[in-house]
Amino acid sequence: MATVVRGERRPFGPIANDVSGPAVTHRQVGGEGVCRWKMLMNGMHLEGEWNCVEYVVIEPGGSVGEHVHLRTEEIYYIVSGRALLTMNGEESEVSAGDLVTTPIGAAHAIANRGDTDMHFFVTEVFPGTGPAAEPAVVRVPELLAPQGGNRVARVDLTPHFTGDWREFRLLEVPPGGRIEEDVPQDRSVVLHVLEGSAAIGTDGEEYRGVAGLSVAVPPRYVATVDNTHAQRRLRVIRTEVGVR
Repeated sequence: MATVVRGERRPFGPIANDVSGPAVTHRQVGGEGVCRWKMLMNGMHLEGEWNCVEYVVIEPGGSVGEHVHLRTEEIYYIVSGRALLTMNGEESEVSAGDLVTTPIGAAHAIANRGDTDMHFFVTEVFPGTGPAAEPAVVRVPELLAPQGGNRVARVDLTPHFTGDWREFRLLEVPPGGRIEEDVPQDRSVVLHVLEGSAAIGTDGEEYRGVAGLSVAVPPRYVATVDNTHAQRRLRVIRTEVGVR
């Protein structure tokens, strides 16, 4: 949303964070057990109608209790593990690679009934106007298709929400490969490393890290995403929101 100082809009530059040092929460939103939670980015620091970007780990036997967002729309991307998702009273199993869309007003909960930690990436965006869409679960890795020497999966988020969501992507970069991101002036992007090791460069800075590194790229910036491992693939998710 950027920040207004004495009537002047003051945007931020790139932002980098990772998933280290999360808070430990008990019975999150009335759920069970233990979750580990971290806000990666506050929406006030991002261009566009972002509310927040978060990372959550649900320990075995834990859950996030049923709740309804009245002021934001939300996506979950399951990073690892399996979980039981409850959406408007209907239960389904979700696992690594699933993208869950939660429109405004949808009642949802998520529980880890397995014996390993379940990790998921969360983005919340402020809504627009009009009727809410139906919730959906999209199996993103099944959409991967060749693009140059990389593979890319794209999910158009606009039919799923009233807010200014644009596109969600899964980027798969081979060893030594690169993807270049030229962010248009009417949108902003958050990149999050799922697997492998990366060097993300923008605005003259380079952010190196492994799974859990997140970098926000503002409008009109160019970012490069390099796979720095000689033998393993790099997987990155990219969330794009409009800027008005």
